[in-house]
Order: sequence, then C-alpha cells, then structure tokens
Amino acid sequence: MVAFSSLLATFSAISASFAIPSPTLPKRSPMDFVLRRNESSLLRRATPNYKQDYTTGGDVVYTPSGSSFTVDWDTEDDFVVGLGWTTGSTNPINFSGTFGIGSGTALLSIYGWSENPLVEYYIVEDSSSPPSFGTVKGSVTSDGSSYTIWENQRVNEPSIVGTTTFNQYISVRSSPRKSGTVTVENHFKAWAALGMELGTLNYQVLAVEGWGGEGAATQTVS
Repeated sequence: MVAFSSLLATFSAISASFAIPSPTLPKRSPMDFVLRRNESSLLRRATPNYKQDYTTGGDVVYTPSGSSFTVDWDTEDDFVVGLGWTTGSTNPINFSGTFGIGSGTALLSIYGWSENPLVEYYIVEDSSSPPSFGTVKGSVTSDGSSYTIWENQRVNEPSIVGTTTFNQYISVRSSPRKSGTVTVENHFKAWAALGMELGTLNYQVLAVEGWGGEGAATQTVS
C-alpha cells in the first residue's frame, strides 16, 4: 500500500506502498507503509474489517478496538494507521472523533486502491500544511464543502501489485473537519467526469498519516 506516494513528494518526500506486510521493512523510499489484515470474520461495510498499522520508527501508539481507534505519536519518522474494509465501495463513510496536530505534517483521509486500472486515491478531510498534490484537474462540491481534485503519476514505485507505474487521484477538502460523512460516490463520479477512471476497488480505509512531529487522534468509522 502506498501512503500518499505523491503527496509526500510535495511535502518534500514521496510515499510508496506494499500490499503484504514484511517483518523487515526498508525506510520509505521516501514513503511506504504496510497494511495488516484483520483476520476476524467481520461484516464488510457494516463493521470495519481491515486494520492499517505501519510505522518506520519513533513513538507511535496505535490502539484499534472494534470500529474505533486511537493513535498518539511523537516521532521524526512516518506512520499510517486506521480502519476500513478489505473491499471498497461507493457507500458513504461516517467518521467521528478528534484529530490534533502539535507539529509536523499529518493527514486524515479516506484512502484506497483500485485495480485495472491501478489507481491510488485519497479524499483528504483534514491536514496540517496541505501541499500541492500534482496537477489540479478540477473541483467537486460534496458534504458541505468544495474539494480540489488533483491527479499525479507515480513512476516505478511500490504498489499493491509490486513496483510499477500508476496514477493517483486526490480530493482535498477546503474546509477541514474531524467528523462527518464522506459521500464517496460524489468523488468517484467527479473523477470519472474528468477522465480519471477507477477500476475494481481494493481496500478502503479511514487513515491517519503523519511525517515527523507529534499529535493525537481518536476516530470511529462506519
């Protein structure tokens, strides 16, 4: 899985991803993270059934519990944690809680992948020091705010199918929030109208991601 593989490029680093956890992970080049699948037999969408837990060092305490998770961090390294579903959908995603950033860069977003075509996507709900994410393609209004739509290409970077070239689709909310409902379908339709097509949906999660600094978040996902 890639953690904002292009976004970090504009943060001054670049994210990358792995689909399968490894006991020994290299430092992100310059960004990557691993998803760890929750082996519980939970209902998809009705209850999150996919855990995301990756750190490259520092002090990151991630505690998932049912449909909720907390994370506290104080690190110079990078991390990505959260909860979601093994297979994404266009259904709305509800999230509620806190997201506090004391320093550094952090993101609260819907994150996922599609295959055929291979696409990494983000719907950014809140962030510190939001960067530019590639090329602006347009905008969409959804859930009480406008979102800027970006597209970026990653060349020979790790992905859920190995090292390859793929596009990233990114919607960035103009009025940040820590709780609410994300009408995922609105973003997918807006991207498609701009020629940014998705394929078969892979996993889909609500993620907290950070690069250096400190903060804390508590979120419930449904």
